[in-house]
Amino acid sequence: MHTLVLNADYSLLEVISWKKAIEKIISGKVELLEAYAGRFVRSPSVQFPLPAVVRLVGKFVRRRVRLSRRNVLARDNYTCQYCGARPRKDSGGPLMEALTIDHVVPRAHALKGHVTLPWSGAHVRVTSWENLLTSCAPCNSAKGARTPGQVGFTMARLPRAPNTRDIAWMGVARYCAPDEWAYWLP
Repeated sequence: MHTLVLNADYSLLEVISWKKAIEKIISGKVELLEAYAGRFVRSPSVQFPLPAVVRLVGKFVRRRVRLSRRNVLARDNYTCQYCGARPRKDSGGPLMEALTIDHVVPRAHALKGHVTLPWSGAHVRVTSWENLLTSCAPCNSAKGARTPGQVGFTMARLPRAPNTRDIAWMGVARYCAPDEWAYWLP
């Protein structure tokens, strides 16, 4: 069981374990907004409803997310940005082994670790949010060390650094959202 954490302004922030949520409730860092129906955490002297949704009390938090394979996949909703494939496990979760990370402008085109993006003219590091996207293995192999334009591929979305809303959805996308979260998700 996991707990959805909302920022002080009720916007999505992250998903944490129910144990961390209980610790934060006890310390007064969050308030309980929604509990899992009929589920409790018990100790010899205290009983807590199992937290489904909590909200930060006090200050608003801004989050940044580090660049990693897992986070690029989550930003792109585990979907190939060239063909739209969404490989899934039998359980319904993303099949991450079938997805790769593609340098839109290949590393082979880099000069001193930087590339120029054809759609914006921006000069960025070859491995950056703006030059990486999710690709299925067949599309990545077909593209090779060429740009999407050279192969005739189009991107569903241009790669970019995630904003605050993206970061929150990246955390939620990894989980099958329980009914208790439905009201709090935009």
